[in-house]
Amino acid sequence: MQLHTIFRHLIVWTLITLIGFVIPTVVLAQGSGYTEGRVRSDRIFAQRVGEEGQYYLNEYNELLIRVNIWGRVRAPGQYFVPATTDLITLMSIAGGPDQRSRLSDITVVRDSKTGESEVIQVNVKKYLKTGDKRLIPDLKPEDTVVVHGSAWQLIADVVQVVSQLSVVATVYYYFFIRDK
Repeated sequence: MQLHTIFRHLIVWTLITLIGFVIPTVVLAQGSGYTEGRVRSDRIFAQRVGEEGQYYLNEYNELLIRVNIWGRVRAPGQYFVPATTDLITLMSIAGGPDQRSRLSDITVVRDSKTGESEVIQVNVKKYLKTGDKRLIPDLKPEDTVVVHGSAWQLIADVVQVVSQLSVVATVYYYFFIRDK
């Protein structure tokens, strides 16, 4: 193989690596910063209290619970929140829903004492229209909230992958096929 061909292969693989792996990783890392009210378990100064150690007492003697929020919110993760926190408050602490959240279908997964999980479907969109607070559950220790994406989210994800593949194909064409 000639030296300039090896050099072109090296450039192409470097670009593919940057486009496919490094850039998305950097973008994701930038979005995972701390938000106000977010407390990581290694930074919390709390003592476990209560039944089965599911409650925490912080340095201000506030009773806290640990909950998880996943999916289409601005800062998903694990939070220590006051024991009286409801779903709307947790979503607000996590930065709120993003533009592609499906607010009509939010899932709360709760462990029960029998060992089976209870799944609660919540329609936050209906709450926002009616203001009926009974539609929004209070959270329990170790609850996991999943904010699903809309159908548009799936389409946007597919378009993003296709556009990244087209960039790789363009680079490949430019370096290997065009000159022949």
